[in-house]
Amino acid sequence: MQPVNESYSPRLDVIAFVVIAASFAVRYWFVVTGQLNLVQDEAQYWDWIRRPQLSYYSKGPLIAGIIGLWCKVFGSVELGVRFGAVIGMSAIQAALYVGVSRVWREYRLAVYVVFVAATMPLLNGLGILMTTDNPLILCWTVAFFALAAATRNRPDRVPSNVPFVILGVCVAVGILAKYMMLAFLGLAVIYAAILHLRGQLPPRFWRRFVLAGAAGAAAGMLPIILWNMQHDWVGFKHVAKLSTGEARPFSLRVLPFLEMLGAQIGLMGPWWFVFVMVGGWHAVRKGFFGPIGSFDRVYRRDLQSALFFWPLWGAITLWAFKTKTEANWTAAAFMGASVLGGMALKGWWENPQRSPRARLALAGAATGVTLLIFASPLIPLPDAWNITNRLKGWDDLGLETRRLAEAEFAHPDRTFLFSDKYDITAALAFYAPDQPITFCLWGSDRRMNQYDIWPGPGLERTGWDAIMVRKNFQGEAPEPVHALFESVSPPIHYTSTFRGSPAREFTLHLCRGYRGEWPREPSGRY
Repeated sequence: MQPVNESYSPRLDVIAFVVIAASFAVRYWFVVTGQLNLVQDEAQYWDWIRRPQLSYYSKGPLIAGIIGLWCKVFGSVELGVRFGAVIGMSAIQAALYVGVSRVWREYRLAVYVVFVAATMPLLNGLGILMTTDNPLILCWTVAFFALAAATRNRPDRVPSNVPFVILGVCVAVGILAKYMMLAFLGLAVIYAAILHLRGQLPPRFWRRFVLAGAAGAAAGMLPIILWNMQHDWVGFKHVAKLSTGEARPFSLRVLPFLEMLGAQIGLMGPWWFVFVMVGGWHAVRKGFFGPIGSFDRVYRRDLQSALFFWPLWGAITLWAFKTKTEANWTAAAFMGASVLGGMALKGWWENPQRSPRARLALAGAATGVTLLIFASPLIPLPDAWNITNRLKGWDDLGLETRRLAEAEFAHPDRTFLFSDKYDITAALAFYAPDQPITFCLWGSDRRMNQYDIWPGPGLERTGWDAIMVRKNFQGEAPEPVHALFESVSPPIHYTSTFRGSPAREFTLHLCRGYRGEWPREPSGRY
């Protein structure tokens, strides 16, 4: 077997730097040129920075802090909201390279891993869209290699406390990004327990690990718990409901599972999906069933990589058999997928029988498809084929609400905007001129959201006019809306545009004479 400790070459650092820098440049260009309006969740996270809290209904406070930081630099524009994602993905790629090359001492493998990560569709998407998965994966990646360093059993060296400190900090910050970081501790315990049973742990590991993990978890959960204590534990109820799904008799949902599996193949890229599956199988075979040396690094690498991919990715993907799942719930496992895919790619690429043409074809296809995805907004696709249309048109909608207010109301400055959906409410807040405070109308047909926790229009807006915005083309406004105003107009159907092309469709209602009462009766749906 070839030794894991490969010889170092500065050329490998240069290659990795070029891959990371080129990936950053493409993502930055995409964002700074405004190729895509904010996804609604991004707009919601931006709206959070205007009312800072210890935590929020569905997520911890870190996402608001990151967006707030870069909005101070660039302003409350799309680049300000998304720059944290652009730079965060570069940090993830750098952490993968440093971890594989400096912690594992596998210098060539590190380049393969970075290339896989730079051309994997999901990770590219998370490098543009400012979601909680971006900082989560960064913390997960750094903690992963901190754990690798903390479990090295070198008889000639006294174990350091530094990896445990890094691990604890990453756990704390990761939890503030997304509760999923708690799963890291569970996987870390399993990994360390297997090493312990095989006599492979360094001295005093458990005491330092428990201290670091407990301190990190406590620091991360404290503000979230304090906020939930003040708000009837709605955040935890929301997560519990999403995790367990709707109460119904158990049945195998084959079609939703196949849809979930198909989404996973698409998010990895069909070619990398194959490499990840191959690399994952080899990692299981070597990590669990291969020969073990006294201080063998190979099985540690494979064992850790397999444990931090298969249980998380497999459990969430298979959960689609029981209840509704979202494709991005597996995002944390994509760090392990990049490592496993890089391992398989290295073995495939360095096979002496592999032809240069095959290598060039794979590298070219992965790079070409990645660039094609970023360039897709520039391709003149028919409107029916352009799946990004449903994410566009928000800026035009914002301008339309201002035009209607000035044309239809005697006092357009005494007009507020609202919707019955949180995503439209957030997009209106960001894209309407002057970025006003917007409101989300409570209804029995939807889940609770962050806007239900914040105050409604209040008595101070009694007598004001308003514009209600609903998704798609719909009929008359719901009956509860009529009770809130003196009059509500028939539906106004509006097709928004993005750079001259049709985008999302909306229904608007002109609401006159707000009566000063706003429904505040939660239905218990989380």
